[in-house]
Amino acid sequence: MSSLSLWSPRSHYRQTRKGKILQSTSELYLRDDLGMGYTIPSQTSAKRNNVSIQISGSAQKINDVQDLISLLVPTYCSSSREEKIRLVVVDTNVLLHNLDVLEHPSCAISNIVIPQTALLECRHRSFSAYNRTMDLLRSSVAKDSDGTGSSNKRCVIFFPDCHHIATQLPPSQEKKTVNDDNDARIRQVAMFFGESLVGSGVEVTLLTDDKNCRALALKDQRLSQENEEEDETTKLLFMSNTVREHISILEKENGDLSLSDFVAQFSSASGEEVERMQYYPAHLPLQELSLGVKSGKFYQGYVRAVTGQYDKCYVTVKQGEERVAVNIIGLSDMNRSVDGDLVAIELHPVSQWLGANEKEEENTHKSSKNADIILADTADRQISDESNVVDVVEVPTGDSESESISMLKPTGKVIGIIRRNFKTSYCGSIFSIDKSSQIDLTAGQSHEREEITRSNEVEHPDGSTTCVFFAVDARIPPVLVRTTQRERLLNKRILIAIDSWSSDSPYPLGHYVKTLGDTGMKDVETEVLLHEHNIPCDPFPAKVLACLPPDDYKIELEPGRLDLRHIPVLSIDPPGCQDIDDALHCISLPNGNYQVGVHIADVTHYVQAGTAIDLEAANRSTSTYLVNKRLDMLPKLLTTDLCSLKGNVDRFAFSVLWEVTPQMDIIDVQFQKSIIHSIGALTYQEAQAYIDQPDDDDDIRASAVKRLNSLARILKKRRIEAGALSLASPAVQFVLDSESLNPTDVQNYTLYEANALVEEFMLFANVTVAKKILRHYPTLSILRRHPAPNRSMFDSLISKAKCKGFSINIEDSKHLADSLDAAVVENDPYFNTLLRILSTRCMSPAQYFCSGEYKPTDWHHYGLAAPVYTHFTSPIRRYADVCVHRLLAAAIGVEPLPSLLS
Repeated sequence: MSSLSLWSPRSHYRQTRKGKILQSTSELYLRDDLGMGYTIPSQTSAKRNNVSIQISGSAQKINDVQDLISLLVPTYCSSSREEKIRLVVVDTNVLLHNLDVLEHPSCAISNIVIPQTALLECRHRSFSAYNRTMDLLRSSVAKDSDGTGSSNKRCVIFFPDCHHIATQLPPSQEKKTVNDDNDARIRQVAMFFGESLVGSGVEVTLLTDDKNCRALALKDQRLSQENEEEDETTKLLFMSNTVREHISILEKENGDLSLSDFVAQFSSASGEEVERMQYYPAHLPLQELSLGVKSGKFYQGYVRAVTGQYDKCYVTVKQGEERVAVNIIGLSDMNRSVDGDLVAIELHPVSQWLGANEKEEENTHKSSKNADIILADTADRQISDESNVVDVVEVPTGDSESESISMLKPTGKVIGIIRRNFKTSYCGSIFSIDKSSQIDLTAGQSHEREEITRSNEVEHPDGSTTCVFFAVDARIPPVLVRTTQRERLLNKRILIAIDSWSSDSPYPLGHYVKTLGDTGMKDVETEVLLHEHNIPCDPFPAKVLACLPPDDYKIELEPGRLDLRHIPVLSIDPPGCQDIDDALHCISLPNGNYQVGVHIADVTHYVQAGTAIDLEAANRSTSTYLVNKRLDMLPKLLTTDLCSLKGNVDRFAFSVLWEVTPQMDIIDVQFQKSIIHSIGALTYQEAQAYIDQPDDDDDIRASAVKRLNSLARILKKRRIEAGALSLASPAVQFVLDSESLNPTDVQNYTLYEANALVEEFMLFANVTVAKKILRHYPTLSILRRHPAPNRSMFDSLISKAKCKGFSINIEDSKHLADSLDAAVVENDPYFNTLLRILSTRCMSPAQYFCSGEYKPTDWHHYGLAAPVYTHFTSPIRRYADVCVHRLLAAAIGVEPLPSLLS
């Protein structure tokens, strides 16, 4: 290796989409001072608020073999009653599919080398796996800041093989393809550590599930020893094992370990290789798929499974200017694709297309019928609901003399998968025939699951069992999971990961990840619900808590803040509300006008851009409200105390102040960072009582509420006249048992005029702020738009209203509002409410967007009839509002615009 230059060119050949051969050459700079790699140790550092956090230190170089051995963590072998030191070099596929094993809390694989080649390929193929790998690299624990220290549990080493001169391949050994070249480089890393640690007592193992790579590893070692004197007892420099083989060795040495369930599956075979039945056709190579898509022979798009069914989906493809939904019916035509996969499809002959009204029930599982009935009465989007997507096309039929046009639904089949979209984990349960299940199933669902389980549950000679897992999300097919703890997992909610889906397996293969708890338990099913909707529910990490103010923190007037503590500010919220985002005031001015103020919690004072608490809030995005608890976007100290605009305490706020006439004409508007002192945190019922009581000028609270309400009525009237929609969205409230917090009753949520009072001023503030930030940042502003509804989404409602003698006009929001107002049945007072509820479900959802992404004509908010709109008034529970606060602060010059927003 010493003959290699520290600079060398590297060339690869690849075929372009047009079929030409392209040579790609890059310069490679090598170094001879990189030692044995680098660690990124974490140090425990005491922070304020008595919170201890792990801080990643700078990378530390491992200079030589002695440095390396001093870092390695021994593992105890109970069978021989001695400690062993093993060093494992991992390849890309281990990082992609077996991180659950590497991350396991037992630290059974305690010494890990991650080559740069494997890390870069992992980043290219899965960014989520790359992030987890980087967290693994930072998991080596160093000494505590107080110097006491504790022994490492895990040593993870980054090895820069791309630039290390000792692990370069001679030009004669460079491979034809990038994948083969990467495999050879990773084997070279294992060889380097094997040679360096000869005689040290450290066992080096290359972990790879690639059979060919393991064979080449053995061949490479034999070639390196051919010039040495060797006999049958000569030891290899390193072992090469599959992950399952390595875990089996560890479990034999330590009976307390149980890691086999966490190992990814790539084959449903239990042992020796035998001829296996092929359930699906082979996928075409990516190169052939690319050429086919480019030539128009194939189409590419994302698989969208029909809600409640895993064996029926559609793929939206481009046909000229139109987007057409192609139906894929049955597991055979879906060809091992799952919801979210990017696939290439081939259309069936027109003779196999479906009629416009034809049902696709054949080849789909029977239990889907109930789902179809439910879907008809819910707001779940169907193909026809998607904007600018059609599922029926015109097809000429007959001969040239008697040609006619038929409306048909295109069908097709998946012929290749361009990119998989397996989630990190899926939640569900293992189904068993011989034991009663606590899961509520219909007779059809139970029968179907029994059939699948009878055909696929297998006991293996090693004591493990292949079980059938059914996900909570019915769009996911059954998963075959190999486990040694079948009995313990029955009637449990568990998490599994899907590893692969080979053509010789009827269903995808996966591995066990975690047990959530007993099926049917309230807390467990709540966790399932949160998991299925990707709602973060873990406690705030220590690095986030360390960002909070200290225990002795006090709110005091700061330079640059407007002191409004003398103004009678008050808040109006539901009973028991703790996270009070907003407060209001309205006072008379000497000139007869009013000063109206909307005061919003100044969250950005405590949440600085780019800090750990800011990144955590961005990840959570919003607070989530459950029946019996609330999952906060920010830690409790901010949510319910320092940021909450509670009564009779000083609080920092971001205030919008208007001078308006009694007719609600705006004279002036100001935006100020302020400090306020709320004179009362009112409930809606209390505010309504003030509205209803006779005038009393001596009652400050009542006078303020009455003035605000009179102005709110004017605002609402103007919005309705402009075409704002008044759509019914009935809410319910649960009555909870005081001890168990279990729901005991459900009641309609009563709305008061005080609710409309708060709503009008929040809308008013949001529109005002939107105009302000847009004036200063015309391409950077975070706004919210509500697209006009697609005509096809209203077709069903229009036809049903027509049966009752009413015409629904959706030309614009004003016409729709007038149509709904006119649709009144005298002897059926609930008819109009029902019509408004159904209209809500026909709407497209509102969207956040950056003003530079759309033309100004597309900024309009259809439901509110507002040309521009944003979210400013709920920063405690909504991260979009936090971003808008930062934009507004920069617009008025009190704070610089964070780099993340610019």
